[in-house]
Amino acid sequence: MRGVIVALALAIPGGAMAHPHNFTDQQVQLSVGLAAVHVRIFVMPSPKDGPVIFSHIDTDDDGVVTNAEAKAFGADVLAATELTVDERGFAFTNVEVTLPSAREAENGSAAIIVQASTPISWARQQSHSLQFSITYGALSHSWFIQPFFHPDLFRASVPPTVDRATSEGMVVVRFDNLVTE
Repeated sequence: MRGVIVALALAIPGGAMAHPHNFTDQQVQLSVGLAAVHVRIFVMPSPKDGPVIFSHIDTDDDGVVTNAEAKAFGADVLAATELTVDERGFAFTNVEVTLPSAREAENGSAAIIVQASTPISWARQQSHSLQFSITYGALSHSWFIQPFFHPDLFRASVPPTVDRATSEGMVVVRFDNLVTE
């Protein structure tokens, strides 16, 4: 339930996110299509953790996160992800990092967002599997991953199955009869 509430808060822009919470929440929105996967990684600091998290990203402790510091943080987070499609690895590119101000981060009223994407391809086989995991643990060790599917997947396959049972911070999506051409 906590994940649903935070997902709704993250989907609503600006002021609606100004409700502080007691924990640092980390979520991943994984958007899967026939030709690409997009990822949006959200870190919503709590007021208690916000100053430490901002300081973690602001590596020179000058109170301002530079573009280089934001990119380094995004690279560190993405280095802790793994995406495989039909047992072949894909790396995310086109990285964008959105950071709140120091004050917003420190009072837990805005999310840190890392976005990236990668083109993918599917093997020539009847059943397919996509696996995504994230192990970045510098801020909090708990991750909730929510896959979303582009309309092209629903036109090309029966509805996929989502398995989160393997471990926290991992999701496996299986597709049967996926037509990739």
